[in-house]
Amino acid sequence: MGWKFWKRSNPMDPQEMLARGHAQPNSFPGPPRPQDSLPVGSFGMTVEDVFSITGRGTVVTGRVQAGTVTVGEQVLLSRAGQPLLQVEVTGVEMFRKTVQTATAGDNVGLLLRGLAKDQVARGDVLSK
Repeated sequence: MGWKFWKRSNPMDPQEMLARGHAQPNSFPGPPRPQDSLPVGSFGMTVEDVFSITGRGTVVTGRVQAGTVTVGEQVLLSRAGQPLLQVEVTGVEMFRKTVQTATAGDNVGLLLRGLAKDQVARGDVLSK
């Protein structure tokens, strides 16, 4: 005698998950983010990579370590603790989607006005 296979309903069906007592997807709050305990307006991000987009400007990528940044805000670029330039954030992109605000924990690309690609390097810090 061989193996018998029974037809089972889709285990990922949300209605069946609720019937079995499982929580709804995305119903749990995420981990607490660091900006909750920081002063209003603080922001910090270490630059991981730098790109130049023709006709747009310079894009720096990295993970926002603290606070929030919004399109139109001024940020300070510093290297080894020494301030270099003050630049304006003209765009925020996260996973190929344009957003208005990035918060702590987000991996983002920031489009910066008034900055050439050779003026910024990996390891530089953006802050308010």
